[in-house]
Amino acid sequence: MRIIVRILWSFSFLGFIFNLFTTYGNLQQVVGIQVGAFVLNLSRSQYFFFFLGFFIVINSILYSYSTLVLKAPKQLLIIPNREFWTQDFNHRKMANSILSNWMWAIAATLNYFLMFWMLVVESQFHFEGSTISSISWFYIPGVFMAITLIFPFIRLLIRKVNLVERERE
Repeated sequence: MRIIVRILWSFSFLGFIFNLFTTYGNLQQVVGIQVGAFVLNLSRSQYFFFFLGFFIVINSILYSYSTLVLKAPKQLLIIPNREFWTQDFNHRKMANSILSNWMWAIAATLNYFLMFWMLVVESQFHFEGSTISSISWFYIPGVFMAITLIFPFIRLLIRKVNLVERERE
């Protein structure tokens, strides 16, 4: 599972970089980005560094959190069935794996929605004054990715370290 999640994050990283440069090239000189009730009027270069900085901060925080969880004492872990998942080394190792993969999946999902946000900004502020025909299809896989983020939580509710291993009587 670890390899799949890391590959997913790598694709989201490459997609973000590609999307950042292509949207940057298609924007007007001044872009208005709405964040809540505020509208930030940015130049193209400020737009570039705004999204790049946002990407770096989000991914750094999630990476730091994923490494912090691995070293946290069992009293500080806030997970379902904490006693079960911290009772011995093998249980804790599996819980650490689940939580670490979960953080990487959250980062990949946030990267995906960041790409969607950049496409929305590009459709509103395209340099030719036209809009991109349809980017709504890009939203659907992101919603699916966000829904799948509940699976690790459900997995932590199951009191079995290895789901593949059969119970012997």
